[in-house]
Amino acid sequence: MKLLWQVTVHHTWNAVLLPVVYLTAQVWILCAAIAAAASAGPQNCPSVCSCSNQFSKVVCTRRGLSEVPQGIPSNTRYLNLMENNIQMIQADTFRHLHHLEVLQLGRNSIRQIEVGAFNGLASLNTLELFDNWLTVIPSGAFEYLSKLRELWLRNNPIESIPSYAFNRVPSLMRLDLGELKKLEYISEGAFEGLFNLKYLNLGMCNIKDMPNLTPLVGLEELEMSGNHFPEIRPGSFHGLSSLKKLWVMNSQVSLIERNAFDGLASLVELNLAHNNLSSLPHDLFTPLRYLVELHLHHNPWNCDCDILWLAWWLREYIPTNSTCCGRCHAPLHMRGRYLVEVDQASFQCSAPFIMDAPRDLNISEGRMAELKCRTPPMSSVKWLLPNGTVLSHASRHPRISVLNDGTLNFSHVLLSDTGVYTCMVTNVAGNSNASAYLNVSTAELNTSNYSFFTTVTVETTEISPEDTTRKYKPVPTTSTGYQPAYTTSTTVLIQTTRVPKQVAVTATDTNDKVQTSLDEVMKTTKIIIGCFVAVTLLAAAMLIVFYKLRKRHQQRSTVTAARTVEIIQVDEDIPAAASAAATAAPSGVSGEGAVVLPTIHDHINYNTYKPAHGAHWTENSLGNSLHPTVTTISEPYIIQTHTKDKVQETQI
Repeated sequence: MKLLWQVTVHHTWNAVLLPVVYLTAQVWILCAAIAAAASAGPQNCPSVCSCSNQFSKVVCTRRGLSEVPQGIPSNTRYLNLMENNIQMIQADTFRHLHHLEVLQLGRNSIRQIEVGAFNGLASLNTLELFDNWLTVIPSGAFEYLSKLRELWLRNNPIESIPSYAFNRVPSLMRLDLGELKKLEYISEGAFEGLFNLKYLNLGMCNIKDMPNLTPLVGLEELEMSGNHFPEIRPGSFHGLSSLKKLWVMNSQVSLIERNAFDGLASLVELNLAHNNLSSLPHDLFTPLRYLVELHLHHNPWNCDCDILWLAWWLREYIPTNSTCCGRCHAPLHMRGRYLVEVDQASFQCSAPFIMDAPRDLNISEGRMAELKCRTPPMSSVKWLLPNGTVLSHASRHPRISVLNDGTLNFSHVLLSDTGVYTCMVTNVAGNSNASAYLNVSTAELNTSNYSFFTTVTVETTEISPEDTTRKYKPVPTTSTGYQPAYTTSTTVLIQTTRVPKQVAVTATDTNDKVQTSLDEVMKTTKIIIGCFVAVTLLAAAMLIVFYKLRKRHQQRSTVTAARTVEIIQVDEDIPAAASAAATAAPSGVSGEGAVVLPTIHDHINYNTYKPAHGAHWTENSLGNSLHPTVTTISEPYIIQTHTKDKVQETQI
């Protein structure tokens, strides 16, 4: 029965509670809506603009505006201010547009964007600033744009891109810097922090050297067309392992070196059309396992043995679309033929020839070394190291690199580098190998190029007339009494190629001189250190003495001179006659005896001590000088004066 009652109460409580909670939530939502409407106030569209979608889209294009209009609704999500005459964006211009997602400011005359111009745009996704007059990247204005995904700066007279120009917008995914025709300099760290960037446009910027794109680890599309790249070297695209599309059209490229595209393992589309390419290195596209779209048209291809590998590769890996891959420009009998139609039957080709084979080398540890392997430029060159590692032009080794002509270069050799190195050269007709042994020995001091010379030091000394008369013949032209005395010392000159003339003078032992010089240096150093330590200790002692003297002086200055007083207890009663005599005696009489006091009951309160001469006595001072402390006088006392030798002085 009790259990049934609990269940009934529980269900009843739930039935009542749920409607109450629901009604409370509805009331809160209604209050929030009313408050938001009250705070927003009436929404009006600026007179120079047109609004739609309940003021969420505001269009103010081609209105001749010289500044951003006032009164833009706070709930605007799309704002178009293109094709006006706006010249400057001031700070906090858009602060109230917290919901703005797209801001279009292209095709204006904007020359300056102040720091903080885009404050408050926490929801901004796209910012368009193309076709303006900006000369610098407005990096300071990009702060707090935490959701910015697209930035368009195309066709501005920007002259340079400094380091960390976009590090305030790490969320950026698309960056358009095309048509910066006055661009002269791109810093090595210009793209630092853009690890989320997917698309970058640097086309038509008159760039002559490939910029550093290593920080763009997530880049997928790169537009580099319309620049001036005579050569594309290995490492130009280092770090772009996620790159899928690469466009390098119309960039006057005439040479692509071996292994230039190594590392682009994810590349799907490559466009090299409208350049000056006549041939490509053997196996250039072999690392591009996912490449399916290749554009090579409008290049003056020379169809010879060096192009055979490309024709075979196109037939094997590129879908049947011959129009993408260009035609032969030379020789005359091949002109007009598609590259995919070229076959080996048209030529007589031979295996590659190594023009400068590597040679055995003995070298000391720590020195620079090179192993030559010069081959035709369109053949493939790889080096096999003693530990089994294979290096190519695009390989990144801390000390060893393959140069453009195939030479293996060591910045400095180690003992562990000893072994056999093999140069492997490949073309469409076959392979050629050449090996050399590198022997690295322990570094030793090489004295073969050392030469010795003697330094003559002339010292002028004064001698007495007697010595001059006794030891030297008089010189008529000398009247000063000075004669030169000659001393010699031997010096070593390292790595000289010109040997000076021998001087017939006596030289002392070099080792003894060097040892003596070192001893003198050590002795001088010890003396200097000793003097420094002594001066330091002396200064410390003087500071201690000064501190003690100052403390003593402070203690003495607080002590004041006290009068010398002797208090004598009177053991016997004072005779009445003495009292009478004392009364009759004239005041001011002094001597060896006791000073006669006035009548006690008329002038003295035995329970009170009055200090004399205005001295301020306290209980503490009395307690420090007279022990024990006197608070009441229960017996009669009398003050006596004595001569100086009978008085015990007490200083307080």
